[in-house]
Amino acid sequence: MKPYGMPGCSPGVRLLLLAAVSALFVIPCSISGATPPLLPSLTLSLSNDTLSGNEDLDIFVVWSRDASFYRPPGSVDVLVYRAGSPVAGYTIPEDVRTAADDNTRHFRGAIASAELPEGRLLLVATDPVSGAEARAPINVTEPGPDFSSTRLAGSLDTAFLLVAAVLLVVL
Repeated sequence: MKPYGMPGCSPGVRLLLLAAVSALFVIPCSISGATPPLLPSLTLSLSNDTLSGNEDLDIFVVWSRDASFYRPPGSVDVLVYRAGSPVAGYTIPEDVRTAADDNTRHFRGAIASAELPEGRLLLVATDPVSGAEARAPINVTEPGPDFSSTRLAGSLDTAFLLVAAVLLVVL
């Protein structure tokens, strides 16, 4: 005799329902998902791997990719690192003298050797639109005379931003 209010379900039906639900979890199903497109290719080349004296460093960057996925940038950012810490940053504009199409862009710029510190440096070119990067090492044999003033200006900019942020939070 079954208690009042309990449905009359046989153990065979319960077992069949359990097998059906288990089969839904076991059977593989196709799931559609979005995969981001491949990043553009950046090629970074330098005029010289070793700088000495008053030579300027010429930088050439080639951006290539199907423009339907990422629009080409108008400029490329170049950061200079020494021992893992950033030393300076530059913006390299597009080279209007070279022919460009939708899939390839050329960027050209120069960094004065007077603004670079002595030692082994790493240049990192970054596409600001997609985030693609290219790297190239360089060795500077003599420190530039303007490096200390360039670094001081960067430190003053950082100090200004910190003071402005603190004042913004306080006020």
